[in-house]
Amino acid sequence: MTRWAFWRRQAAPSAQPVAPAQPPRRVDPGWAEVPLAVLSWCLPGSAVVVGVLGQIALAVVLLALAVGIWLRLWRGRRRRQS
Repeated sequence: MTRWAFWRRQAAPSAQPVAPAQPPRRVDPGWAEVPLAVLSWCLPGSAVVVGVLGQIALAVVLLALAVGIWLRLWRGRRRRQS
């Protein structure tokens, strides 16, 4: 059966030989440890990482508190002016 796609006529599908299935490629499990080894050499110990994350969390909380106080003062000054 001939089908028309816009202005071109499609050729009938031809039977192509079936290629043998490739066996799945196995990855050497030793390579999975390489990034972890590199990170363990580059990054400091876990106590230092937890300490830094704690400092960042404290800075975020204090920044949110400062923004809240500033916003409260700014809105109060706006009310007094109008």
